[in-house]
Amino acid sequence: MQNLLNIPKYILWGLVALTVIFTLLFFCGDTESYLCNGISIEAPSFVPTFIGLAFAFIILASLVTIVFALKSFGSKLMTDTKSVMVPLIFVGVLAVLLLTTYFGADTTRMSITGYDGSHDPWVYRITNMCMMSSFILAAIAFLATIGSSLFKKL
Repeated sequence: MQNLLNIPKYILWGLVALTVIFTLLFFCGDTESYLCNGISIEAPSFVPTFIGLAFAFIILASLVTIVFALKSFGSKLMTDTKSVMVPLIFVGVLAVLLLTTYFGADTTRMSITGYDGSHDPWVYRITNMCMMSSFILAAIAFLATIGSSLFKKL
């Protein structure tokens, strides 16, 4: 039984070792010449692999978070239904925030030097929605931090 409890620790150490190896390859490996907007840029040759590893870690972390959140939600739903309502309210508020920022987002094309990008309006709408939502959530976090520290002083 004790060996089963060590499995998460071994997985964590394996992921850390994998990350250290990829980081060393990224910074100490060879470079390649990439063509970007007609300009030749020297970059590490492991950039696509490093980006793929980052995406894999993001997907893995998201899946693990969702699975354990659903498991916790299900177990609390069976035992104490009143404690489940608070997280559901926060999910609802987040959905309202995302919908509000989606419909309030601007769809005009961005003018960035050297960037042609996509010409689809929905791409600009989603990007603008994410930026506005991030700004609003950062402001809420900042105000909550300041408010909690002031509340502790009183």
